[in-house]
Amino acid sequence: MEIIQRFQNRSIRFKLLIYFVIIILLSIVTLSAVGTGVYKRSIEDTTNEHTIQMMKQVKKNIVYYFDEMENILAYVANDINVNHFFSEGLGTSAAGRVEREADIKKVIAMYEQRHPEIAGLLIVNKNDQYVSNRLERVIRDPLTSESWYKDAVSNPDELLLISKPIGRNMKSASNYSADQVLSFVKAIKDPLTNEVLGVILLDMELTIFQTTIESVSLGKSGFVYITDSHGGIVYSPVNLIVYRIDNDWLESGYTRMEKKINNRTFQIMQDRFERTNWKIVSVFPLDESKSVVIKWQLYTVIVVLLTIILAIIVSWFFTNSIIKPVRKLRRIMQRVEEGELHLRFKGGSKDEIGQLGDSFNKMVQEIEQLIHMVYTEQKEKREAELKVLQEQIKPHFLYNTLDTIQWMAQDRGADDIVEIIIALTNLFRIGLSKGNEMIFLEDEIKHVNSYLIIQMMRYESKISYEIQDIPEHLKYNRLLKLILQPLVENAIYHGIKMKKGKGHIRIETANIDQHLVLSVIDSGQGIKPEQLELLEQGLKDSGNPEHKNGFGLFNVNERIRLTYGASYGIEVQSEYGKGTRVNVYLPLNKD
Repeated sequence: MEIIQRFQNRSIRFKLLIYFVIIILLSIVTLSAVGTGVYKRSIEDTTNEHTIQMMKQVKKNIVYYFDEMENILAYVANDINVNHFFSEGLGTSAAGRVEREADIKKVIAMYEQRHPEIAGLLIVNKNDQYVSNRLERVIRDPLTSESWYKDAVSNPDELLLISKPIGRNMKSASNYSADQVLSFVKAIKDPLTNEVLGVILLDMELTIFQTTIESVSLGKSGFVYITDSHGGIVYSPVNLIVYRIDNDWLESGYTRMEKKINNRTFQIMQDRFERTNWKIVSVFPLDESKSVVIKWQLYTVIVVLLTIILAIIVSWFFTNSIIKPVRKLRRIMQRVEEGELHLRFKGGSKDEIGQLGDSFNKMVQEIEQLIHMVYTEQKEKREAELKVLQEQIKPHFLYNTLDTIQWMAQDRGADDIVEIIIALTNLFRIGLSKGNEMIFLEDEIKHVNSYLIIQMMRYESKISYEIQDIPEHLKYNRLLKLILQPLVENAIYHGIKMKKGKGHIRIETANIDQHLVLSVIDSGQGIKPEQLELLEQGLKDSGNPEHKNGFGLFNVNERIRLTYGASYGIEVQSEYGKGTRVNVYLPLNKD
């Protein structure tokens, strides 16, 4: 009772967790116990069915080759030249013998070429005359006294299969061993008298069996092999187990049995070839299927553990569904305290927590409105102050002031001051351009000319300049303002000023390939190759923050590419010690 009381006093989260774990454990243990047995039987049935299907497939393929070889023997026997050979021999004259033998060899060669699995084909008549392309007699002993010939004559209506034909009085041109072939032997009878006229022997390479049998997969170490009517192994994959299988087991008549070999239990299944009394035998270790069941049991344990963990997680989230809205509301309150007034609580329910969240949302909304009201008032106040300041520095006021200074300088005969004031006035007027970003090319040239006039006053003995006349059709081409002035400034401060002696600046305009090209050419100190390479890389990647500081041409290049696209911009050509040429590529635009 004390344990029950303690359990009742625990939290709902803990009690739900215990309930979930008990229910899931009972369900999984029951399912695992029943499922393991069912799965084990299913694995055994599937394995047996798979083995039977594989054996049937191998048997079908081998029977196909048996029938194919028997058909070849029949086709050869029915050839007219072979019939004459059996009934009349090779003939008496030397020329006739050679001609008939050549005709028969052509027949044999035709089948050997069509069927690469044929290792050799031999035709022997009752007079001990033989014809073959690949097989020949070793010694002069008659082939008609060979055991295979006699067996065929004794059983003229049967196709004899001889595995591992050892001790024959024949050798092959390809020098294969008896273990590598299977011999098909068939007696040929006279259709009228039923007298045996001779025998045809065909050797088939066992590699054709190897391809068929080794293509069968019976687990990791299972295999299939073939035995003849005497229990001898016709073909088997390289495996030590096959030599420990007692032939008496196969003769017992059982098609399926379990035997222990080398401390492992194997399932042995067999099937017979109907016409030849040969057997196809499959050997499969049972511990492989058991290992699958063991793995399945291991996976079941893993699933049980994962399910328990999942149950704990689910129960945790289930209990958290109650306190989660409270925690969410608390986190939002903390973020609102830090200034994130745009946040709102979304409870999704109309319970007490939802009502508390709605009240909180209304309070935050009112606070946000008050703050916005104060912000708007302060902003309007700052804008008013700024307007007052702007009124004091309006362009016409600035122009009037400069005009007054110009008049005073003229009155005193200070022509140089007049000239620089006029240049400064033009500089301001074109620079402001009534707030327009686009100006005519003619105004851009006037702007940079005014800038150069001012700089000439400062560096009278240091620089000279020349501005090429603008082609008439380009004067009213519209372009971004303040493009040339930063380039000329670069030419002065980074080119001419750094070089001894007087420098010269030339400004050119041209229409090249339907592009407006502005060029600033200086005779300054030029740029070193390594610096020029970095400069060109910076112009290609002008959007990189690393290039936002430094030469003004980076900013000009970025303005051009942002306005007109990446196909326009600045190109720099320079030779250290001789000078620099900066070309600006812009679109032709008179709109």
